[in-house]
Amino acid sequence: MANTKVAKGLAFLVYVVNSCCYLACFGQSTSTDTLCPGDRLRNNETLISARGVFELGFFSSGGSSSSNHYLGIWFKNDQYKKPVWVANRENPILDSSGFLRIRYDGNLVITDVRRIPIIVNYGMLATSSNTSAKLLDSGNLILTESEKIVWQSFNYPSDTFLPGMKLGFFNLDTDHMRTQYLVSWVSPLVPTTGPFALGPDTNNKTVFKVWRRDLVFRQIGFWDGHRFRLFFESASYNFTYVSSSKEIYLTFNNKGNDSFSWFVLTSTGEINEFTMLDHGVAFVYHTLCAGESLLKSKGCLIPMPSVCGDNDKFSEIRGSMPNSMILSASVRMGPSDCEIMCRSNCSCTAYASLRDDGTGCELYYGDKKDLFDLIGKGNDNLIYVRGDSPTNSDIQEKRRLLLIVIVTVVSFAMLMLIFVWCYLRGRKYSCIDMTGRQDAIRESASLLLFQFGTNLAAVDEGNNANGIELSRKKGHELPLLSFSCIATATDNFSNANKLGEGGFGPVYKGKLLGYDIAVKRLSRLSGQGLQEFRNEVQLISKLQHRNLVRLLGYCIQPEEKILIYEYMPNNSLDSFIFDPSKRSILDWRKRVHIIEGIAQGLLYLHLYSILRIIHRDLKTSNILLDNYMNPKISDFGMARILNEDNSRAKTKRVVGTYGYMSPEYAVHGIFSAKSDVFSFGVIMLEVISGRKNTSFYESDRSLNLLGYAYDLWKDGQGMELMDPTLANSCLVDELMGCIQVALLCIQESAKDRPTMSDVVSMLSNERTSLPTPKQPAFSTHLIVMDVYSPGRGRKPCSNGLTFSGVEAR
Repeated sequence: MANTKVAKGLAFLVYVVNSCCYLACFGQSTSTDTLCPGDRLRNNETLISARGVFELGFFSSGGSSSSNHYLGIWFKNDQYKKPVWVANRENPILDSSGFLRIRYDGNLVITDVRRIPIIVNYGMLATSSNTSAKLLDSGNLILTESEKIVWQSFNYPSDTFLPGMKLGFFNLDTDHMRTQYLVSWVSPLVPTTGPFALGPDTNNKTVFKVWRRDLVFRQIGFWDGHRFRLFFESASYNFTYVSSSKEIYLTFNNKGNDSFSWFVLTSTGEINEFTMLDHGVAFVYHTLCAGESLLKSKGCLIPMPSVCGDNDKFSEIRGSMPNSMILSASVRMGPSDCEIMCRSNCSCTAYASLRDDGTGCELYYGDKKDLFDLIGKGNDNLIYVRGDSPTNSDIQEKRRLLLIVIVTVVSFAMLMLIFVWCYLRGRKYSCIDMTGRQDAIRESASLLLFQFGTNLAAVDEGNNANGIELSRKKGHELPLLSFSCIATATDNFSNANKLGEGGFGPVYKGKLLGYDIAVKRLSRLSGQGLQEFRNEVQLISKLQHRNLVRLLGYCIQPEEKILIYEYMPNNSLDSFIFDPSKRSILDWRKRVHIIEGIAQGLLYLHLYSILRIIHRDLKTSNILLDNYMNPKISDFGMARILNEDNSRAKTKRVVGTYGYMSPEYAVHGIFSAKSDVFSFGVIMLEVISGRKNTSFYESDRSLNLLGYAYDLWKDGQGMELMDPTLANSCLVDELMGCIQVALLCIQESAKDRPTMSDVVSMLSNERTSLPTPKQPAFSTHLIVMDVYSPGRGRKPCSNGLTFSGVEAR
């Protein structure tokens, strides 16, 4: 009886504690500054801090519903609503369907109609679902868990330095040092990461600088041992410099309560000081500069010295660029980048930004007279011209002369057309022979384009010192690089820069324009060739997704075919999960993040990309990892496009890697989106178990990894499949759910497998009633051994090779 009373008392205590936790958040459901589990902050809704100082919500980059949308914080009474912090700078939402919520795992997530989650607090994930988010009057958005701050926006600044915010280095006593810098917007209207940064010098941490991505910089302040000195003096602030073994940072606070001031690093590299007066009714600002005695200029930062003498002034006109050159790079280039490139070349007559979102620049090297003739004609683009702009009378005179020339040319052309028509009318039968010759010429040209890809232009190395082909407006969208440029970037393909080698050929690390790149060089002995090369150039260049590797350029020479990709510092997924010394780095949360990222990339290929694409060679070695362990699908040489009215296709040339190939594809050459689903299921099991399917071996079993996983799951022993390094970070229910999703993907019949849309839903904790998986394909070694081994009973061997010419049975 006593035990019963104790048990009831404990149950009541647990109930009271849970009720208090519930009321701590949900009891404030009428509060406008707090987001609780179950709440959704939609596009037309906002959070407002307690005293009405700051506001959090969604905004568009162009001010229209068709523009990119971002989550940001701004001053409540700012009529322009200029955000002081942006959550998803690199991952904008494409329409107004986005909303902010606290996910089942306690993390802040942005979601839209595409159902692609963007985790706001990615750098510091929650450990339980009992969290809430609150907007403070300081402008800081915090995520709390049992009244403990799990994550805060002040740890991830954008372009604005608010009172109480810190800039510097943190966690110096650990292997996970964190840095906090201000990074400018790419343009005044687009919050994407721009070219300028403000923060401490990595070599001398007592010095703070503003620098551009090409390492041109200027000092703005330093610690003299007693106080922090800035290039300007002000009695309105208290600057504090802290240096210890754990952290080094700079922060500031306002003096007095009559005003509120802060700093903004602009898209042109200037530092603006803002002050809010009368409780936000009025805003004033001015640009902080060091003076002409130091910089010889009125600007705050001169990224490149003037080399063109007095002719360094740029005037604004509106019109259309004639025969301009388009320049793009692996990083976003905003208007300030375009100005610097034109200013540094005295032959550059004018420049314009393709779009404010940093897609590239237009540089004009012709005569200014030709440029002035197009003022007010065609596109009404903003163009910056070196020197003074023409007067109205000059423009009118130019237009009058141009009209005379046009009338003369048109009249002459009409006379020539009449003459040609009369001539051909007299020789109408002689055109038959000419038609045959013209068809032959067109056929030869088409064959050449088919061999080397559509719109692949030749490289003129003599006119291209940097090695980057500056394509015309109507040229190919992917930059074409010269072989000499790539050889220089890779130190002439030295072995020290070699990252590895695959079926295509060796891959090298290089540095181009100050940025790391990966260079894949087609081997002359490779089984892959022009078809795969053309496939990648024409296919992957049209794809844009955070979980697909980016193709930056290519090179064609008579004996060379080279692809240039963004560099992935963490190499491929298989280098982690199959390495006993590195697999522990990937805890359960990181592995789930990688699985979800791969699923999102495949969903984009199958459903949301401009082309419906089947990868056909999905495996762990083709999943690359960036700095933050974000997965990116790579190697599209084997990929194929399916028409909208076809759900599958058949080939006589089976390509891919055994162990990851679906049975209908390996045996009959039939491929579809379900083929990639099968490969994804194999990858899931490998990520969960840390074991490779093609080299799996159990002495007392005849099963491969797929059959082994199925038997364990069927017998209720799925935990035995788990990588032992996950023992302290894995949730049992979540692990079993992932195993069941993987087994559904590897079922023998393609019609039984889910689509990638279904898989994404299952992985988003929508597993209330998952179907029971059937026997997986290739569940024993006998199938593989019968094909490739004359004997049985030996330990199976696999070298992980990619097959590109196996005839289907």
